[in-house]
Amino acid sequence: MMSMSFRKRLWLGYVGIVVTLGLALYGNRAGWSDTRVGFLTGMGTGLLVLVAIMHFLPRWWRDHCEEEYSSRASRDYRRRMWPAMLLYVAIVFASTWLLKHYQMAMPLRAVIAIAPALPISFVMFAFLRYLRTVDEMQRRIEMEAVGVAALVVSQVYLAGGFLQLGKIIDVPSGAAMIWVFPLMCFTYAIGKFLATRRYR
Repeated sequence: MMSMSFRKRLWLGYVGIVVTLGLALYGNRAGWSDTRVGFLTGMGTGLLVLVAIMHFLPRWWRDHCEEEYSSRASRDYRRRMWPAMLLYVAIVFASTWLLKHYQMAMPLRAVIAIAPALPISFVMFAFLRYLRTVDEMQRRIEMEAVGVAALVVSQVYLAGGFLQLGKIIDVPSGAAMIWVFPLMCFTYAIGKFLATRRYR
């Protein structure tokens, strides 16, 4: 039997899928930029995959998530993390629109282009604060998950670099760099699942 908070998170996921994919469809018909439509499509698809995975999670993992979700450290982390993530989404749209529609001097253009990275810095500081406040076992799980993410993403990008040098693939540098953080988050989640299973 799923807990109410788990059900609520599933419903929030469903709402997010409908909103983001609906906006992507509307934006595609309204002539929005490919970057904006692609961002919304990617976010909606990611939520769709996440919700699908949540339906097949084992009970021990859901119980662990519920326990962690209700902890004071987790509440403090979410209170700092979610405003930063919402600000990130808003700045991505604003900076993309400004860079597309206005000509400006290079220093200002660089500042506007890099602006979305600032809220992500707040998320990272919130995560470091979270690590300092959890108990020893949870800190060990989190550090193993971060280690797995760093090693896997480094290996993937190293292999990708060799394939690029060998002219086997041709990935634009901007696209490759912007996917580092999402890949870190994804592999961190896998690493946390494995570490939690190991120590449970």
